[in-house]
Amino acid sequence: MDWTPTLAWDAPAGQILKTLFAALPQESHFHITLFGSSPLQLGVDSGFLSGDVDLFADETRELLEQALAATGLSEKSRTLYIQLCNESNFRSSPRWVRRAFTTQVGNVTLTLPHPLDILIAKLHRLADKDLAAFRLVIERTGHPTEDELRRELQFAVDLYRPNFDEEMIGDITTNTRVLWQELWGKEINVRAEIIAPALAARRDGYDFPKMDYKAELRRLGAE
Repeated sequence: MDWTPTLAWDAPAGQILKTLFAALPQESHFHITLFGSSPLQLGVDSGFLSGDVDLFADETRELLEQALAATGLSEKSRTLYIQLCNESNFRSSPRWVRRAFTTQVGNVTLTLPHPLDILIAKLHRLADKDLAAFRLVIERTGHPTEDELRRELQFAVDLYRPNFDEEMIGDITTNTRVLWQELWGKEINVRAEIIAPALAARRDGYDFPKMDYKAELRRLGAE
């Protein structure tokens, strides 16, 4: 699933990012990662619009905050604004880094996750525009297929663990079932088709010594 897009810098997300990059201190180097819908607008379809550009950065976050404040690019009253997020807000496959596209723009190293990983992250919410993103990517690229997505979600099985009480995110298990109905018109048993196979594969990967617990209990009793 190689992805080497030609970025649409004339798209709204590209324009606002160029404005931000120009406002950053040129003596510093920045590592910025996009997520949400903007990577799809830049790399898949420039007509796929969203109201914000979600991104996160490394230790240069404070400089980014200053540039956003100085330019007003993070003001939510704008038609399109930049949302400076935390890396933990991007909850996707643990394999996302190996598939991501990275390019250099002046003193900014810009990373765009693969569309597959953008879509997986959208399963936590799965609003109408998230379903539209799935349909767009499949229409334009032919991927992910049903089998590809099932396999990738097995690699991302930890996303299906129960949420903390303090978390305000959706039910990814229910959303996965809804997605399968919407895209492929069929049911999916998330526990049987994603969670159980993933955990079985994980157990097979461990090389723990096998212990005869009953024999050990007998030995301890004899002592």
